[in-house]
This record gives sequence, structure tokens and C-alpha cells, in this order.
Amino acid sequence: MALYLDKSDYALFASPNLKQWERLSDVRIPGTSECPEFFEMDIDGERHEKRWVFYGGNGRYLVGHFDGKTFTPEFGPETLNFGNCFYASQTYNGIPASDGRRILIAWGQVNLPGMPFNQMMDFPVELSLRRAGGGLRLLAWPVKEAAQLRQSEVQFADESLAAGTRAVAELSGELLDVTAEFAPGTATELGVEVRGQRVIYDVLKQELVCLDKRASLPMQNGRIRLRLLVDRASIEIFANGGAVYMPMGVLLDKRRHDVKVFAQGGDARVVDFRGYTLKSAWPAAPSASSAR
Repeated sequence: MALYLDKSDYALFASPNLKQWERLSDVRIPGTSECPEFFEMDIDGERHEKRWVFYGGNGRYLVGHFDGKTFTPEFGPETLNFGNCFYASQTYNGIPASDGRRILIAWGQVNLPGMPFNQMMDFPVELSLRRAGGGLRLLAWPVKEAAQLRQSEVQFADESLAAGTRAVAELSGELLDVTAEFAPGTATELGVEVRGQRVIYDVLKQELVCLDKRASLPMQNGRIRLRLLVDRASIEIFANGGAVYMPMGVLLDKRRHDVKVFAQGGDARVVDFRGYTLKSAWPAAPSASSAR
């Protein structure tokens, strides 16, 4: 059992009967508290190589070795989430070995005025463990089942984007799945605007920006790739294949259903753009006649 103790302190315990518990190993994760998770993962692209991940309530985590009693950190602490709408995440147990994914879902902290419920759950994401920046890092990407919600599609590629804003006129909706790859060219900023809210890439600083949140995002081969899952009170942002995960709680303008791409300070190129309207994940309520 992984247990939160106090401040930034955690520990691992074991018991033969769930009554008497032995304290096996102390773990400290500066900058986080509460809601621990502890699990083993394969390292992507490295056959038979595994590591253990220990993380806390805000997604700060350590990667290391576990011999059955002692957890020994090797890398970290690192940051999984860079948004304002993520806490107390947990991963699913009991996923069949034939599937093998480590799927995480977090508590999305966003106030929803007038609703008969409090806050929400973020979209489920699949975790992967990869070598990057001299260490091992967790990446997050929406589960593949998201494709089942897609409806109408808009797609274009290799289009110049002059300084300013270009509306994607064919794409409009409350619920959206948008993927865009950019080559910055001479632009100093570029990105996607959904329902009036901008997701910005700062080319000079190589940072991803939304509202007051920022995350380092180095270009890959001179390009950046964004994916946005848009709900009525959130934009969940994924960049460069999951290298940045930024779930943002934001009350979007109910009157705005539009999507735009933009560049500032110079011209850019849209290498590829794919946008989908989404249907609700909830089944339709039965009609009164069918209920009878």
C-alpha cells in the first residue's frame, strides 16, 4: 500500500492480513501531497526494461526501482500535468494483459455555476514512459476510444498562414477534437483558437501557453503538434505526442462554436489540420414512450 503521511512525505506498507502493517520504505516528493499512486511500467522501445512510478496528488512523480520492499528513486521529481484542472488522479487496475495500457483519469477542478453537481472528471489518458532529457518521463495521450465520439470531419494540409487569423469555417461545435501541426516560419506566436479561447505557442521562448499556464515545448524537426479536446467547461491540451499535458478548466462562451488558426509577428505554415465535432459520451435518455 502506498500511503500519504504529511507534507511531502509518503511511505510503502505491507500486510499479510490487512490488520498488522509493516512500514517498508519512505518516499518524499517535494512539491506535492496526498493521493499517491505506485505502479510499474514498461519503458517504450526497450524490451524487458521496466521502472516503477510513484506520484502524488498534483501529478509530481518519481521514477525508480522497487525490489519488493524499498523504492529507490532514479529520476525526478518531474511534472505530469501543466494545467489548472487536474488533481487526485488514479489509474485503472485490472486492465487485461492483452490490452496492457496504464489509463489515468483525474479530478478536473473547475467550478460550474448553476449545476447540480460539483466539478468533473478529466478525459481518460493513456500513460507511456519514455527516455527524454537525460531521464525517464511520463507522457499522456487521450485513450483511443475517443475516436468513437467523432462525427463530422474537416481536414486540410500544407497551407500558408499569413500573420493574422484564419477561420476554419467548416468546423463549428461545442464539443471538438482538433489536431494541428505547425511549422512556425517567421511567426513569433501561433496556435489554435477554439470558442474564443486561444492556445498559443510562443516560438521565441518555445513555450505552450493557455490562460496563465505555461509549459516548455521544444520544437521537433522545426514543428509543433497540438491536440485539443474541447468540452463545455474545459480544453484539454496535448502537445508533441503527449510531451506536454495541459488540462485547462475554462467556462467557454456558450455563443461561440467557432475554430480558428492564427499566427502573429510573421507567417507560418499549417502542415496538417484535422478537426472533428464530437457527440456526447453519455447515452441518450430514453423517451417517455419507451420508458413505459
